[in-house]
Amino acid sequence: MPKKIGQREETLFETLHDLVFVDYEYLEKYIFLNPDGTSQHINTIRRALKSLEGEQYIKSFPIAKANVRGADRLVYTLDKNGIAEVSQILGGADWDTRWTQRTPTYIYHSLRMANILTTYRNGIAQANDLAFGEYFSERRAFRNYGEWRRDKDGKKRQSAHTVIRPDGAFILKRTVQGKEFRFLYFVEMERSRQRIENTLEKMFRYNQYVLKKGYEDDPVFGSIDVVRVLFISEKETERDRLLFHSQKADVREIEKVQGALFFSTYSDVMSDPYGVIWKAHASALEDQWYHLAQKVEIERIHQHST
Repeated sequence: MPKKIGQREETLFETLHDLVFVDYEYLEKYIFLNPDGTSQHINTIRRALKSLEGEQYIKSFPIAKANVRGADRLVYTLDKNGIAEVSQILGGADWDTRWTQRTPTYIYHSLRMANILTTYRNGIAQANDLAFGEYFSERRAFRNYGEWRRDKDGKKRQSAHTVIRPDGAFILKRTVQGKEFRFLYFVEMERSRQRIENTLEKMFRYNQYVLKKGYEDDPVFGSIDVVRVLFISEKETERDRLLFHSQKADVREIEKVQGALFFSTYSDVMSDPYGVIWKAHASALEDQWYHLAQKVEIERIHQHST
């Protein structure tokens, strides 16, 4: 007998459509929940997953653990009937089966981003005067802020050098005296071996994105008031290294719209997402820590001359 598709299954399909990969821990924490918010029993979850996999709504595969010890981790993604179902739910599915053919390193990176984006959505009650708008996976957060030009064949194209490709993004909203302000946060999960020059290039492009007014009336993000970029590292030493080298970056356009470059660690984000856990580029107070929507007092001595 075909499995009945209820609200929980629809949420699962939409989540996999947006994030592509999730693991069992994610499903247990965010999807398979009792009415009181606690996780369902492991046997209940496994039976449901086995049924959905048997009817080709989802599929799973093992990926090697990041360390050498322990069993492989099981990762879930959409299968053909799940793609068809989510297409009915959303009025169309933006899906390419090639997305699931990724390296273990990429998949682990994606699993962490899934946790970050969902933590910010589900933890919004900690944010006092902020409201959560929406989160965006890597493919939806991708932007090209360059001008359209015709190539030698007459086709309209944008330069590959005007692309920003964050690992994800989300929007927070704050209402002040009846006016809504919308904060856009691009998220960069920094790899430990990533070269500093590559990160500085990212910072340059984010600044150009703001300079070119890419945040105004965006077809996906809508109209944005404040743009901030969150750089999340595995270790505190890596965070501080990024912060030190960020002083070489010119991000004055971001600062003109009350934006900032913020730096933290994965463990701090997961344990206290709306807390005072961020260090800021060019902060006037070297030891100052910030929360997401806090204004950053800029140390002008660090700025490049015009």
